[in-house]
Amino acid sequence: MIILFRGSQMEVMNIKNLLSNAGIESFVQNQYMSAIEPWLVTAGGYNPVNLQINEADFAAAKEIIDKYNKGDYNIE
Repeated sequence: MIILFRGSQMEVMNIKNLLSNAGIESFVQNQYMSAIEPWLVTAGGYNPVNLQINEADFAAAKEIIDKYNKGDYNIE
């Protein structure tokens, strides 16, 4: 598995849902520790949650991330 995205719990869960809708399995690393003590997971507690995917899914997942970063998805 490789890390596709690092961010807040809310951001990671939004992207996880987008990936799931596209049929891409993912794993959330540090999901609970990021809420309890984020500064133990990353320096300063910044972007404490990692979203991991299978390396074979990288190209398709990268397209979804790029669209997410451009604001192509209406997530409120």
